Amino acid sequence: MGGVLVDVHRERAIRKFREIGVFDADQLIDSYHHKGLFLDIENGDIDTKEFCRLLSEHAGKNIAGYEIEQAWRSIVSDPPAYKLDYLTELRKKYTLFMLSNNNPVLMDSWAFTKEFSPAGRPVTDYFDKIYLSYRMKCTKPGAFIFEKMIRDSGIHPAESLFIDDGTHNIETAQKLGFQTYLAQNGSDWREDISKILQAG
Repeated sequence: MGGVLVDVHRERAIRKFREIGVFDADQLIDSYHHKGLFLDIENGDIDTKEFCRLLSEHAGKNIAGYEIEQAWRSIVSDPPAYKLDYLTELRKKYTLFMLSNNNPVLMDSWAFTKEFSPAGRPVTDYFDKIYLSYRMKCTKPGAFIFEKMIRDSGIHPAESLFIDDGTHNIETAQKLGFQTYLAQNGSDWREDISKILQAG
């Protein structure tokens, strides 16, 4: 999701978390693979309630849940309508899956709600199935999360196109036999993807 469907704003998120008392946010938040508590929640090792408790403990002050939600929300922009429209068109011909390193705070407070899209539709309306790291108990770029998705979905990597903005994620996908496309954060990749699909 991040860096492909929605733009990632690492520096903005670092600033927001610092504002609520997480002064070492720059050491914990990464555009591709978080660290510490931020990795723990994406790995599914802790849930939202535990993350909020431990983050308050880490900061040495009580941080309200809504402050944490707002700080997480700042890491991404709303998805542009043209990308969502493109996905809608692709689904008429292809099966679409989303494989994302993500966390329940951001997903539950935004992505799974009507606030996600300009059309008032949640992210689940744009994919046949969504695979999330915190539910799968593993993260990219590890091969295990890809292998679990392959087994569950029944897809054939050689017949599938994997799109990601992380070089290491792309490398893992290639080793597993996927066709790949490295997207740039904030880019309009529709024309490139259409050319790849037309080429078969």
